[in-house]
Amino acid sequence: MTNLTNKVALVTGSARGLGKAIAERLGSLGATVIVNYSSDEANAKQTVENIKASGAQAISIKADVTKIAEIDQLFSAALNGFKKLDIMVANAGMEIVDLPALDFTEEQFDRLFAINTKAAFFTLQRAARHVVDNGRIIYIGSSTTEHPVPGCGLYGGSKMAPRYLVEILAQEVGHRGVTVNSIIPTTIDNAGVFTGGADQRTREWVASFRPMKRMGTVEDVANAAEYFASDLSAFVSGQHLLLSGGAQI
Repeated sequence: MTNLTNKVALVTGSARGLGKAIAERLGSLGATVIVNYSSDEANAKQTVENIKASGAQAISIKADVTKIAEIDQLFSAALNGFKKLDIMVANAGMEIVDLPALDFTEEQFDRLFAINTKAAFFTLQRAARHVVDNGRIIYIGSSTTEHPVPGCGLYGGSKMAPRYLVEILAQEVGHRGVTVNSIIPTTIDNAGVFTGGADQRTREWVASFRPMKRMGTVEDVANAAEYFASDLSAFVSGQHLLLSGGAQI
């Protein structure tokens, strides 16, 4: 079993969905976890309580990661509180799908690129500066960067640039033993646009093309995060792990 005792982890956007599942998993493995949120204080506090119930330490820190000053404040608070940072998961993001490329607006562009691109870039940059030697940096990407999907031009485009940065950072900080990888989820139940649970029509649609005949779960993503956070992945860096149940997309 993975043992993250004495490790300190920061997970952005961890009040709910994938971030919540990852934060709780890391806590269950012994890590001290900083739960980041931008507005959902109640769910962030619940994530903290769930981690504490597993026997680990946890705190929540409010920070809007679309603002560079607040990213810096987030990392400063984490480092001041726990003196080091071993694991950073850049999860914060948002989805707009089923939006044809002919129809998206400047407002939608600015909104998605602020959180999915700018925030991810600077969060990953700060992580590369501050994680300890042999630390772990994990980016939560999107399967829309694997293959073009109609209606996802804006969303996939906003997730593509951080995917590239993962590969660059893996080369630039590899000499310190730091690994930088991304997890590429496909349709995940209880996350993103399916937060609260997917409907039956969506489940049947996924089953129609996915060899494993089911949607992914937040636990599936947490499993991948556990691997990338552990010593098992010490020689794996600059990689993108597609969670697709055997499907190509």
